[in-house]
Order: sequence, then structure tokens, then C-alpha cells
Amino acid sequence: MAKKFLFTISHATSSPLEAIGILKIASNMKAFEDDAEIAIFLLGEGAQLAKKGVAKTISMELEGATANVGEMLEMAIEIGIKVSVCHAFMPGAKQEDLLEGIQIQASSNIGELMLDGYVPFSISI
Repeated sequence: MAKKFLFTISHATSSPLEAIGILKIASNMKAFEDDAEIAIFLLGEGAQLAKKGVAKTISMELEGATANVGEMLEMAIEIGIKVSVCHAFMPGAKQEDLLEGIQIQASSNIGELMLDGYVPFSISI
């Protein structure tokens, strides 16, 4: 049975380290165990990362290199991490307004994922 993990990102420009840290951990977990099911849910300020063009404007130095949130988010989606954004924080948004691979979901989706066996994982930076 595959291991399942759920991450939430609730910050963007106010705390880029949160987004970068979670994207790095989630991507590393997927790289170490390809059959792991990993979901990232964007909410609060973090929902802005789903909009085309926003995440690529956020970067910071980490471990001697520049970490770009947009590049990390695109890579996470490419390697099979499921990324969703809470519709409550994106009023009026349409699917075409979002980065490819990100789905608009109701906040109840977090509960559904946990009931389906996803283990919530959070970090506070």
C-alpha cells in the first residue's frame, strides 16, 4: 500500500521559506519513494501561488543557490505531486487562470484526503 502525505502551503511572499521548504520536502519524498501519493493544498496567501506568473516571481537563497518557487512548483507537478488550490481563496478564478496541473478544490477536499488515508504534514518556519 502506498504511503500518502498531505502538505498545506498558506504563505507566499510573506514567508517564501515555507513554500520552498514544503516543496523541497515533498519533492524529495516523491523522489525517494515514487509510489508515494503526495498532495499539496494551497490556501490563504499560498493560494496566490496557483495563479499564472505569480510563483515564478518568488525566490530566495537557500543552501548556496537560488530557489525559485515557480520552478519548484512546476517540478513537483511534473513528478506526480497532486497540487490543489482552495476555491474560497480564489473567488472568480477559472482553471485557465492557474498554472497547468493545479486543480481548484473545495476546502472539504482536505478532509476527504485525510479520510482516504493521507497523513497531514506541516512545518512552521
